[in-house]
Amino acid sequence: VKEQTVTFMSRTRYGLEELWAMGMGDLLGAMFDFSEKLSALELSDEELGLFTAVVLVSADRSGMEDTASVEQLQETLLRALRALVLKTRPAETSRFTKLLLKLPDLRTLNNLHSEK
Repeated sequence: VKEQTVTFMSRTRYGLEELWAMGMGDLLGAMFDFSEKLSALELSDEELGLFTAVVLVSADRSGMEDTASVEQLQETLLRALRALVLKTRPAETSRFTKLLLKLPDLRTLNNLHSEK
C-alpha cells in the first residue's frame, strides 16, 4: 500500500487521516484516487506532456476571446496524443479512450477545489 501524504512547501508532511481532520479529505482523497488511476495507465513522459497540454488548452475558460483558435490547437494536440498512444502501445487500442475519460474526472477535481 502506498503512503498517501501531502508535503507542503514548508516541508511539513500530512497523512490523509490528518488532512481529513483539517477538512481537506474529500478533495485530497479524490486527488489521490485520480493520480492512482492515471498512474495505472503508465504513460510515458511524452504522453503525459501531451495530455497535460490538452488539459491546459481549453476553449471554455472564462474570458477566452478566440475560442476557435484554441479549439483548433486542442484538436491538434489530441491528434498528436492519439498518434503517440497508438504508436507506443499499438495492441492496447482502448488506452487513448481511457485517457480521454480522465478529462471529466479532472473537471470534477477542479470543481471540488473551487468549493474549498
